[in-house]
Amino acid sequence: MKDHEFMVGGHRLAASTWGEVGGDRPTIVMMHGGLDCIATWKDLPQVIVEATGWPVLAYDRYGYGRSEPLVGGREPSYRREEAGPVLGEVLHHFGIRKALMFGHSDGGAMSVLAAAAHPDVVCGAMGCSPTIAIDQFMVDAMANARRAYEQEGLREKLERYHGAGTDAMFWGWFNAWASQKALEWNMNAEIAAVRCPVSALFGNQDEYGWRPSALALFAHGSMSLEVLALAGQGHHPQQRARGETIAQLQRLIARIGQA
Repeated sequence: MKDHEFMVGGHRLAASTWGEVGGDRPTIVMMHGGLDCIATWKDLPQVIVEATGWPVLAYDRYGYGRSEPLVGGREPSYRREEAGPVLGEVLHHFGIRKALMFGHSDGGAMSVLAAAAHPDVVCGAMGCSPTIAIDQFMVDAMANARRAYEQEGLREKLERYHGAGTDAMFWGWFNAWASQKALEWNMNAEIAAVRCPVSALFGNQDEYGWRPSALALFAHGSMSLEVLALAGQGHHPQQRARGETIAQLQRLIARIGQA
């Protein structure tokens, strides 16, 4: 593993790589969730390298982990910015000309957005619990996240990863998705534009819901698509159902090879 720091969009970002990324060799690019960072992937990047033989890049988006702390808030449109021009700069910095996007939650939705924004580079996308469609259930579930942050020790847990930027990180994410305005957001047009193979892995007990996101992929997508919902799993199948996660990723890579 190698650690990196670089400038993108006027902000200092941190990244880690496993293997030699860039060039003509495809790279798996990992997009973390709305409260996460490189460190919360734990050993998953190394596991992916060993299971696929592909190099991996994971980076802390602006406001997360070792990257520059967020100043100001966020609007739901940040997903398009991160998956479009920001990711484009990241790929250019590392010389990546072919990428398989692998994301969790917020990052899972961004992985699909990235496939639409960078069709000549992104050859496949896998989302673990991708929050693609925002419904009332998810907006209401954000209240549980707020309670955990303010009363149940979540802030202290997150502070270990995000340091002095923890409050800005949390409220930037929370305020973007906890209001009724969030219900106006959708990515249906981007789903329809995706042409590369896509995989989505959900837990059928996801505390933020999963059916609307799965249905959005079926309703608006015309790409090669695999959707799997695991019984008894919540919002983190990439950690708690590692076998199924790696198997689905391997099937996605096989579909890319056949495309």
